[in-house]
Amino acid sequence: MKILQLGSGSMGTRRLRDLSQRKDVTLALYDEREDRRQRAHERFGVKVFAGLDDALAWDPAALVISTPPGAKGAYLKLALDRGLHHFLEADIWAYGAAGIERAARGKKLISAPSASFAFLPLVNGLGPIVRDHLGPLLSYQFFMATYMPSWHATEGSEYYARHRDTAPAREMIPFELQWLNPIFGPATAVAGHLGKYGDLPGSTEDTWSLSLRLKNGGIGQLTITMACAVDYRHGCCFGTNGMATWDIYTGDLTVRTAGDPAPRRQNFGTMGSVLERAYFDEINTFVDAIFGHATWPHRQADAQLSSATLAAAERSCATGRWVPVDPEADPETAPPVPAP
Repeated sequence: MKILQLGSGSMGTRRLRDLSQRKDVTLALYDEREDRRQRAHERFGVKVFAGLDDALAWDPAALVISTPPGAKGAYLKLALDRGLHHFLEADIWAYGAAGIERAARGKKLISAPSASFAFLPLVNGLGPIVRDHLGPLLSYQFFMATYMPSWHATEGSEYYARHRDTAPAREMIPFELQWLNPIFGPATAVAGHLGKYGDLPGSTEDTWSLSLRLKNGGIGQLTITMACAVDYRHGCCFGTNGMATWDIYTGDLTVRTAGDPAPRRQNFGTMGSVLERAYFDEINTFVDAIFGHATWPHRQADAQLSSATLAAAERSCATGRWVPVDPEADPETAPPVPAP
């Protein structure tokens, strides 16, 4: 099967690396940048195209769309129009899930929105604990901290994370919700705030914070900041029968229930030891689903709901009120100016 990779930044390069190990796939790359085409050809031996028309004339059966946030809509439409299976990297916008799923079903296509962290061993271990051991959910909290200037420091101003509308803190809200929602349930209403509290250059806000009224009951809290010099990705949750804490970077999961004399601890591997395998499993599950050997576990509607939650949070920030989540909504092009 022929697969055309669109874009070869950090994620596109990962996809080429992982798919190049398959014997049942022939890869090619479309990228406008000559340096990236040359690097991909030298590293993976793939055919490269500087023009999209030439790449499509190669007659691929599937697209892997690894372009920056906000730049996937046209490629998604192209895939649906031409009847091509497609995988989309995480994005701020979902581009209309209902229409995508309807068109994909009509043409029997695999339409796969990325949900990379759902393939982490820790996340797979956390789900059954929450579902089977903690009782009805009372609340969960998840916090992520990172330092934006360290993201692709050698890239120039063309790097998407250096622009306000595609800032990493904004992008990471739907990214994290793609794995948090299946475990804790989606939000029905959101109170959100965003602001600039650190010393990042430019006008980009560095912190997004959401309070979530959960469909299945309980309250969620999600906070992302990109002005902290120390990386942090920790969560905790509380049910009527106990609690759990977890650390994405160390892979540690700690559980304590009413019947436990002491906390139970398990380690699922550090981020550095399991992340690349998660990416490998993710993209190979997509290809296996095309061949009929697997089921892609994440719907476009799931991605839409994550984006819709961000949209509600940003409307809340602009109005100062709780905002219901419209499951078909997408965020505006740029974040709002916070209410005074």
